[in-house]
Amino acid sequence: MPEFAPVRLPHYDWDSGPRSLLDDVAAWVESEPMAELLRRYGGSLPRTGTATDLAYLEAFSAVHWDFRAGRERHETAPQPLDPEQEAAVTASALALGLGAELKPRLEHYTHVLVLGGLVASCLFRTRFAAELIAAGTSVEHVTGVGGFRPLGAADLGAASLSGLQCGAFEIDAIEASLKRAFAVEGEPRIDAGGDPHREPGRSWKVATYEAGPMTVRAVAAPSSVPDRRRADTVDTCRFWADEVADLVPGDSVLVVTSAPYTAFQHCDAIAHMGLPYGCTIDTVGVDPAALPEAHFRKTHSASGYLQEIRSAIRSMRRLHYAAATVEAERAVEAARALRRRDR
Repeated sequence: MPEFAPVRLPHYDWDSGPRSLLDDVAAWVESEPMAELLRRYGGSLPRTGTATDLAYLEAFSAVHWDFRAGRERHETAPQPLDPEQEAAVTASALALGLGAELKPRLEHYTHVLVLGGLVASCLFRTRFAAELIAAGTSVEHVTGVGGFRPLGAADLGAASLSGLQCGAFEIDAIEASLKRAFAVEGEPRIDAGGDPHREPGRSWKVATYEAGPMTVRAVAAPSSVPDRRRADTVDTCRFWADEVADLVPGDSVLVVTSAPYTAFQHCDAIAHMGLPYGCTIDTVGVDPAALPEAHFRKTHSASGYLQEIRSAIRSMRRLHYAAATVEAERAVEAARALRRRDR
């Protein structure tokens, strides 16, 4: 198996400028593990600028690494690769930041944001968040975000095995998982709108519990394109940031997810919460392959890593555009301020 030094994911603190993000994205794109992946599939970067390289990577990955074809992740079967490819792809993916990240960087966060998913993911991610807090990470608010995705057979099977009463939608599962992980009792305050059974794309919900010194919430958002689809994770995180959390510069957000989704969800969190609000963003991911419950355990396939590298590329591209836009806006404002000073 090839060995690579770990490549840092883009790093953003509240007092960081967009230039550091642009440099981090460039380093990730131009890294040795990325070059090795491209070489194995007959590609190479044009190296005419990070934006051009990212456009190339997105197009290249659509041809070679997109196995979903519009399906949900859990509906996509692993693709056969030979043992050497399996080892090389896995080594590259882990070096590119798609592995588990179990330790938060800071001792205190304003918010912990647990990303939803299938019922199993809701259960082990909320439990992981509770374990981090019990181990000494202090937080003021914990929020689980989900959507009005109807629960399917895999969800209902996991709920039955776990004894979780989780209602009809993903948001119900994340709320039930939060209550279990944080031993929350009592009735929540509910703010909601729309009918999720008839118009899931236009519906929203915020359930708020008081859990001692912490506030615990479950949040579902309306879709940004309600006539085409229900809300996705980005819609829900934006809604949480805009309408629920009241984020301010200097706040810190710890995103909790699972490997191998850490890289793309971290970049999306910076693009949609860190940059717009001036917040520190860190992301941790629990490894489903190492869970204590055999019925939750999931080993990552090399083709699954390739799919998530494509997701990371697309999120890096969005983050690079957002950071470049902010840098350009700041440069214009600085030039205006200089002209005002010189008058």
